[in-house]
Amino acid sequence: MTHSMHFAAVENTTLFRGVDTGLIRELFESRNLETPMMLMSRAEVGRNYEALKAALPRVGIHYAVKSNNEHAIIDEVYARGGNFDVCSAREIDTVLRTGVAPASLIHSHPIKTVSEFDYAVAKGVEIYVIDNAEEINKLQRYADKKLKFMIRFRIKTETTAVVNLQYKFGCTVEEVLPLARAIEAAGHEFYGLCFHIGSQCIYAANYVKAIDAAHDLIHALDMAGLNMRLLDIGGGFPVEYTEPIPSIEELCAPIREALAKKIRPGIKLICEPGRFISASPVTLVSSVIGKAERDGKVWYYLDDGLYSTFSGIVYDHCTYPVVTYRHGNEKLSVLAGPTCDSFDVMYDGLMIPELKVGDAIVFPMTGAYCAASACDFNSLKRPGYNLID
Repeated sequence: MTHSMHFAAVENTTLFRGVDTGLIRELFESRNLETPMMLMSRAEVGRNYEALKAALPRVGIHYAVKSNNEHAIIDEVYARGGNFDVCSAREIDTVLRTGVAPASLIHSHPIKTVSEFDYAVAKGVEIYVIDNAEEINKLQRYADKKLKFMIRFRIKTETTAVVNLQYKFGCTVEEVLPLARAIEAAGHEFYGLCFHIGSQCIYAANYVKAIDAAHDLIHALDMAGLNMRLLDIGGGFPVEYTEPIPSIEELCAPIREALAKKIRPGIKLICEPGRFISASPVTLVSSVIGKAERDGKVWYYLDDGLYSTFSGIVYDHCTYPVVTYRHGNEKLSVLAGPTCDSFDVMYDGLMIPELKVGDAIVFPMTGAYCAASACDFNSLKRPGYNLID
């Protein structure tokens, strides 16, 4: 059983660091509110970028566009000197509008259709990720170009991130050297190594273990005469939703130390943050559009749901903070979405003061893997972004 939070109790906490709380108060008190809406703070994007840069000063930042492709985020990352991790033709087009050099992008999807591959190459993208021999077979069609390839490997860890990104991708460490040789034999350049130990990871030890594995692999590659240029340590840096997490400085301190000890200065380092950059700049404002009592619970039907912003509950295994404005005795409640599908239920067993139809509910930290995975089921209105700074 979980509890909602009253706005007065959390307005001065980090939950609302990405938005003007005076504006939130006005929205709560408004009776003619048009929702759902997403409040976006470009300044918060910049603060997150600078915090990560300070925690990992040697590591370049390639923002993972997949987490949120809103132009305000893309533009702020670019303005701060950041670059991008892309996985598709549309993501490439989204970032190229900034003026970023296509050759500097990292195309991190280990499995690409031929048409996606062709599009990226034609646009001037040069750096790609692979993790298997079949992908190398696709390189024959690019004999007139010398592309750069990174090999994604996986490791075994005692703990896992909330989203385990080693389940679907990554070769074993034993497969790295044969793949590097195959890349070179195909007439392209083995460029480096990458790993991604998972999203919303609070365990620095997992990063450190992967860095240790990279160190050993670099030695083996050196002995084989293969030039290592780049190490990508992935993303997965966590943000605080409803449970405490280590600060970014605390999490990154052992990662920073491992990189200094294990990865020689001549190797360029990058990371691929998505959630850490995009989660806190966005706050969802939704409204109660219906109310009913069923089986001892108060059901509140909202104008946003699992098929829209709350898709992150399904795909990202995430629970977002629930912030209300009314006082009173808490009642066992359910928050459901606006569609006709009974699957569309976000919170069941939530203790919340009784609300009225028309009341607003605010959900901070809804910028990462929310709108990005939403759809148009029932053709209902999806929230647009309101840039607040």
